[in-house]
Amino acid sequence: MLRLVALCMLLATTGQVHAQEASPAPDGPLYYTMTPDIITNYQNSGQTLGYIRVSIELMLERADQMPLVEQHMPLLRDAINNLLAEKNQQEIRSLTARTELASEGQRRLNDLLLKETGQAPIRRLLFTNFLHQ
Repeated sequence: MLRLVALCMLLATTGQVHAQEASPAPDGPLYYTMTPDIITNYQNSGQTLGYIRVSIELMLERADQMPLVEQHMPLLRDAINNLLAEKNQQEIRSLTARTELASEGQRRLNDLLLKETGQAPIRRLLFTNFLHQ
C-alpha cells in the first residue's frame, strides 16, 4: 500500500514538471543583459580623458527577438561605446543628460537593428550601473 502511494506521488510530480517545461515563453517585455559591462573613455575637462563603466539592460518586446539581439551584439556594443565616447563631462555626470543618453542609445540601437534586420525590438535601454571618474 505504501509503495502504491509513493508511486502515485511520483507520477503526479513528474506530470507537473513536464507541464512546467512545456509552458510557452512569457508574453510581454523581456530583459537582456549586455555582458560584460561597457568600459570606455569620454572627454573630461581640458586634455584629460574621463573613465566610464556602464551596465546595460535592454527591454525587448517579445521573446522571439532575443536571438536577433544576441546575433548583433558586437554591433550594438560598438554603437554604445561610440555614443559614450562622444559625450563630455557635463553630459556624463548630469542626471537629466543621462536619461537623454539612454533614449539616444535606444534610438541608435533600434536604427542599427532596423537597417540590419528590418526590426526595432528594443523598447528601452536601462543603465543599471553607471560609474564615472
